[in-house]
Amino acid sequence: MPATKKRRTSSSYDVHPSLATHQKTLAPETYLKQAEEYVEEMYAGAKEPLRPIFEELLALGRSLGNDVRVCPCKTIVPLYRKHVFAQIKPTTRTRIDLGLALKDTTVPKRLIDTGGLAKKDRITHRIEIKSLKDIDAEVKKWIKFAYGMDR
Repeated sequence: MPATKKRRTSSSYDVHPSLATHQKTLAPETYLKQAEEYVEEMYAGAKEPLRPIFEELLALGRSLGNDVRVCPCKTIVPLYRKHVFAQIKPTTRTRIDLGLALKDTTVPKRLIDTGGLAKKDRITHRIEIKSLKDIDAEVKKWIKFAYGMDR
């Protein structure tokens, strides 16, 4: 099965889309093992209290559709549909930033402009998440909006 297709494995994560170009040197199982390790390292030590927030954001992202892929890197966990539409990043010991690909959409003040549009980055806005209660209806609305923009 091509690496760009969703695979059912025992992992919570998916094979990164770029793996298709590296399949001869990095097997999907190897990447998935590394992905698990990346997440463990991101939320180790002082950032361990952020893990429940990460898990809730991960579940929220997965709930948007069967086509959502979660492909951890060393410092972020991007959520893909066809492209990255969101990313989860433990920015400090007390905060996760939920980055969103919203292009030039007019947004409320809570969504912080990352400067991504000017830099031609996909992630253009972020929402600071400091506790589970911060994952409210507005956060759910905007992640769903970002998912819908990536058709």
